[in-house]
Amino acid sequence: MHVTCPNCSTKYNLPDSMFKPGAKARCTVCKHMFPLAGEKAAPRAASPKDMGDDSIADLLGSSDSGFNLDAPSKKKPKEKGKSKLALVLVLLIVLLGGAGAGVYFMMPDLLGVGEKEAPTPAPNGTEDVAVTDNIKSLALRNVRQYYQPNEKVGQLFVVEGKVVNNFSTPKELVKVEVTLFDTNNVTITSKQQYCGITVSLFQLQVLGQQELESALNNKIEILTNNTNIAPGGEVPFMVVFYNPPASVSEFGVKVIEAKDPPKK
Repeated sequence: MHVTCPNCSTKYNLPDSMFKPGAKARCTVCKHMFPLAGEKAAPRAASPKDMGDDSIADLLGSSDSGFNLDAPSKKKPKEKGKSKLALVLVLLIVLLGGAGAGVYFMMPDLLGVGEKEAPTPAPNGTEDVAVTDNIKSLALRNVRQYYQPNEKVGQLFVVEGKVVNNFSTPKELVKVEVTLFDTNNVTITSKQQYCGITVSLFQLQVLGQQELESALNNKIEILTNNTNIAPGGEVPFMVVFYNPPASVSEFGVKVIEAKDPPKK
């Protein structure tokens, strides 16, 4: 027998045996509860074509409160299928994106990325990479630091050592930089110095600040001692800080500059 939901007009085709006194049905489209009543269908058996959208997809059960009916709908399965297809597409996109990112970071050569950029010219027109290459085989040796009382200045903080030329060609005008740090590894001060000159302990004790600086930066001695440093050769250095703060805890030394001798 045919039944129509009085609330949303969804049609159902139910067996006659379900039409019992007081029986009710619940529309699965709008959830409306209504008493079962209807007109008997034509005496011929209904074919699947005749039932169409009016056929029962499923009968979920019955109780005193009535039947729950699944109204057939051709649109819902399609919409569900579209949702599944969209979900699959999203997952594929995510997987492809993840694979692409993995190739980008782990195998950049395959994508042509990760190549080193050309060095940026330094302000003086030379390239930073050239400066680095020119000092990479200069090594520090016998570096030490100590405090030395001075009768004119007060307290001196002295750092001295040697720079060894491990290149296969001569080097000259080697310069070092000494940095002082506090207990938190914060830079307190730094100083640059050409190698080639050191002063005696007696000079450290009696010379004033200007006298010491003049002695350590004597151009004639620098040109004498800090040129044509042969492969395997070494050049001394000494850096003096005057009345350093009590917070000095550590120091660092590095070679920052060197030149190639002029070609003859």
